[in-house]
Amino acid sequence: MFWADKVAQELAKTKKPQLVDDAKTPSGRIHVGALRGLIIHELVYKALKEAGVKARYTFIFDDLDPMDSLPVYLSKEKFEKYMGVPLKNIPAPIEAEKVVRQGRTFEAKSYAEYYASEFINVFNKLGAVPEVLWSSKLYKEGKLDKQIKTALDSAEKTQEIYEKISGSKRPRDYVPFQPICEKCGKIGTTQSTRWDGEYVYYDCLERKVEWATGCSYSGKVRPFGGTGKMPFRVEWPAKWAALGVSVEGEGKDHSSKGGTRDTANAIAREIFKIEPPYDIPYEHFLLSGKKMSSSKGIGVSAVEVSEILPPEVLRFLMVRPRPMQHIDFNPEESYTIPKLFDDFDTARASKEPDLNRIWELSLVKDDHTKYFVPRFSDLVNVVQMSNVDLASWAEKQKGAKLTEKDEQELEKRVGYVKIYLERFAPEEIKFAVKESLPAQTKNLTDKQRRLLEKIVYLVEKAKEPEVFQNEIYQAGKELGLSSAESFKAIYLALLGKESGPKAAWLILSLDSNFVKQRFRELKAGS
Repeated sequence: MFWADKVAQELAKTKKPQLVDDAKTPSGRIHVGALRGLIIHELVYKALKEAGVKARYTFIFDDLDPMDSLPVYLSKEKFEKYMGVPLKNIPAPIEAEKVVRQGRTFEAKSYAEYYASEFINVFNKLGAVPEVLWSSKLYKEGKLDKQIKTALDSAEKTQEIYEKISGSKRPRDYVPFQPICEKCGKIGTTQSTRWDGEYVYYDCLERKVEWATGCSYSGKVRPFGGTGKMPFRVEWPAKWAALGVSVEGEGKDHSSKGGTRDTANAIAREIFKIEPPYDIPYEHFLLSGKKMSSSKGIGVSAVEVSEILPPEVLRFLMVRPRPMQHIDFNPEESYTIPKLFDDFDTARASKEPDLNRIWELSLVKDDHTKYFVPRFSDLVNVVQMSNVDLASWAEKQKGAKLTEKDEQELEKRVGYVKIYLERFAPEEIKFAVKESLPAQTKNLTDKQRRLLEKIVYLVEKAKEPEVFQNEIYQAGKELGLSSAESFKAIYLALLGKESGPKAAWLILSLDSNFVKQRFRELKAGS
């Protein structure tokens, strides 16, 4: 049974409504790895609904967090001054203020809204439509006021939990609240010094952190209505308590022993007097073995990947592995994208229950109409043969006439093949027929040249590429050439490189007179 269905069955036994929650700090262009947590939670939500459990799915953008790292793609001159400022109070990137979301264009009011809206647009295209919440609004609307007061009144107990669970020691006067400085507007540089039951007193420290400079102001604020925020390890369980979250997982970095989740669980039980949500720890989404980071610009953004993969294939990438299996995805590796498409097609045709369930959960629309589409790697070759009629070629691959659905899927697939060829395919996969005789042909042996002469006569009667391919192989064998030597001669003569698509298909895609003339130029002894 698929893992999310097992989770849903387990939660259904409680006979209680479920609130599934996930969150992300919009600190920059959100990387594709963030889709993993979002889809994992969406799968549980979907499985709960299918199991007849009353459920909600929320996604929180932590827009009150400070800018603590400047993305490499932003102007240092324009944005460095905002280091330490809450993301919601930073202007949207000047060069990209307009955001398209769900087909509508609007002006992003802030840095946080711009990057969050980009991400919303992506996950909506994947069929995920959680209820979007903003951390700043939860604070401003007073929905966390009760938890803020409880945390402040329990500061000493919280300090003991930190030390007991993680070994992290706090000063004895630790106050679990970070105000927004009333003078410079920064939150990353403030440190609270006292809570008197009504006000939180704080200093904006010049050198509290390496990435931002405080203004040295000292002041006091009432800690309600959005004047600041709780630290993450307190804020996380505070949100569970305020919203009634019953299911929420986290990436492996937060789930290690003594880590963020363990601390949050203890604070939930001992400070807020609630049971922590059902936990779903999950592995990282890696790019060639490296964890991605939105704020540092490491990795591939969700927007970029959504442009190179169709929604159902991108969903498949997230749905297929179990939560504690890592995903290592690098579109620039030669066969990453072709293999992903082939794996998706294999799941689509599979009768194995779990694999078929994975394919079903990868669908954006509940459309189980069967269709035929050629292998991605085959299309990579055929698309580069300008004279090939794709529909006729696809019908030969299918062995029957294409349906309307087949034609639609073929058109979509060809579009993604062209993107792959343009942006990610390695040079050895790309090819173009040379208009003049390639210089590389000077290294052809006499036997290879004699093979090309034979092909001149074979091509005149060739009709079926499968038959023609075998005839080429046999002709080379009769001359004492290996298969590799035979086809290398053809590729050098036409492409100026040692490899390429299936030779017969390549030759038959070209004007026969052109091929014959080219091969005659290379006759033995020349």
